[in-house]
Amino acid sequence: MRVAIAGGGTGGHISPAIAVAEAIWERYPDTSIDFIATPRPVDRRMYHKFGDSVHILNPPRIDRGLLDIALLPFRAVREFFKVRKLLRKLGSSVLFATGGYPSFFPVAAARSLGIPSIIHESNSIPGRANRLASRFSDKVLTGFHSATSGFKRESTYSGNPVRLSLERYDRGYAREKLNIPNSIPVVLFLGGSQGARAINDAALKAPENVYVLLQCGTRDKERISEESSELQRIHVIDFVDDPALLYSAADIAVARSGAMTVAELTWFRIPAVYIPLPSAADDHQKWNALEIADKGGALVSIQDSTDADSLWRIVRGLLNDDRTIQRMKTSLETIMPVNPAGTIAEIVISAAGEGS
Repeated sequence: MRVAIAGGGTGGHISPAIAVAEAIWERYPDTSIDFIATPRPVDRRMYHKFGDSVHILNPPRIDRGLLDIALLPFRAVREFFKVRKLLRKLGSSVLFATGGYPSFFPVAAARSLGIPSIIHESNSIPGRANRLASRFSDKVLTGFHSATSGFKRESTYSGNPVRLSLERYDRGYAREKLNIPNSIPVVLFLGGSQGARAINDAALKAPENVYVLLQCGTRDKERISEESSELQRIHVIDFVDDPALLYSAADIAVARSGAMTVAELTWFRIPAVYIPLPSAADDHQKWNALEIADKGGALVSIQDSTDADSLWRIVRGLLNDDRTIQRMKTSLETIMPVNPAGTIAEIVISAAGEGS
């Protein structure tokens, strides 16, 4: 059996692709899996260990300027036939796609070849590419309950898959590995794979009695490293593909609310203060965060009305309230399905059997 997984362009699309692949291999170790990725650096970094199983396509976008829009029909036809040829060459039994612009053409090509396809929408509000791709797919899965109403066809809530390789470490072990004293509260700041200047700047204003783990993003690493050079209790990381130690060491998190960040923090039972990216399409990050906050697992702070001082007042309030922290952790235990990656893996394998 051969499975093709299309997911690329951002860490939020690559992480669930790898999570489902790991779950398939855990249950069906003889399965061959091919990944369809983009030329972007994040794809190269996160997929590098899969070697020749990664196939690079460069699908067109409509947000790159007038020239790209004018050339879109030509690039679309070229890409469609390129991915169609690839799927036929690979002999794929099923296609699983994690959304975004790199997923549309593989789904359309799979349909033309009679290959079953499944798409997964990780955000609370379906993106344009997934809404369009859903017309050609055999099944639609969603990471949030609210996303099921965003499609014009039936969809199924599965939860967002988290990589099995993200191990939950003992808190003391994680802190020892990161050289963090056990006696001090740890706040993890996450701006996503690209970083977030507003979140990074707030992290630099941390009070003395808090240790900060700051994943600042590659673009902002030089500036943040320079500005934090004399701050003793801030550990700056540009980006890590395996943040398990960071998650395991943290008491609470301050983060953007991209779908996979939310899923991983929920999986690790980390209470969070979410600051949604204001420019996210359809304001989906705000709705991602609100779905968790409405169930008691997080707080939401809007960037335009949040400065560093007000953010740290919220954070200190949580750190000083053990009862609220425990209540949030208990809520997080009930939010996510037991094993979304395993559930999706079984759906994918079942579809492959039906297709054959």
